Amino acid sequence: MRKIRFILKETIQFFALFIFFFVWCRYFSRNFGLSVTLSIIFSILALGFLFLFNKKRKQRSALKQNEKIEAENIYFSLATEKDPMRFFFKLAQKKHKFVTYHKSYLVIDYPLEKVKTILYFDANYDGLGVSKLVEIYKKVKKEKATKIVVCCREITDKNLFLFLSSFNEKILVLNQYQTYEKLYKAYSFFPEVTICQKPQQKPVFKDFIAYSFNKKRTKGYLFSAFILFLSSLFVSQTFYYCLMSSILLLLALISEFNPYFNLKKEEVI
Repeated sequence: MRKIRFILKETIQFFALFIFFFVWCRYFSRNFGLSVTLSIIFSILALGFLFLFNKKRKQRSALKQNEKIEAENIYFSLATEKDPMRFFFKLAQKKHKFVTYHKSYLVIDYPLEKVKTILYFDANYDGLGVSKLVEIYKKVKKEKATKIVVCCREITDKNLFLFLSSFNEKILVLNQYQTYEKLYKAYSFFPEVTICQKPQQKPVFKDFIAYSFNKKRTKGYLFSAFILFLSSLFVSQTFYYCLMSSILLLLALISEFNPYFNLKKEEVI
């Protein structure tokens, strides 16, 4: 199935590129054979470039995705620990001299610079909202810190960012991936992973089809068909424009009126 999907994808890409180059080659040359030959050559070169570009992009994307999965696993592992602040205490000692351990937070102090930072780990699986942040602030405000860093799973309240500006102290909220980037990775110190989440299921061929013929694709197909129909009025070789625009119009009709393809939600892709 994966090979069939790959062949279909490459065939569609080659066909689209061929039509694009063929239209332009026929514009500059009346020789049909030369136009076809040049279009094939340009299409192959373009496919090669796209293959190399996508390969590098997928490598970067896979690396980032693996880090996101690892960040989530680390968060759940720490959240299930009886005393997660012990890990953060060891982490802070890697770069800071004056670190004070408390059961629910750390105090990182620089007396000469008069800078005091609070590091708090929120183990709430539901994420961080305004009410939870107020609770955290009440616990640590007695320390009179200049900066408060809260590590959480995710931010669930959009109003939280506006709410942060109402405090005299600088408050920085890090989600699980930002915590991974700015703390674990930056300090080269990682906790033991005791909980591993199952990776998300990769989309199958029917998901690719459902995505391609989803109702949300209708406008894009109609717009492309309209542009090609309009372009056919100004060129001599109208057949190719009319053919492609007709195909796009057919795809738009399938996307709009076929309920089977609209059962799949776009989020599954």
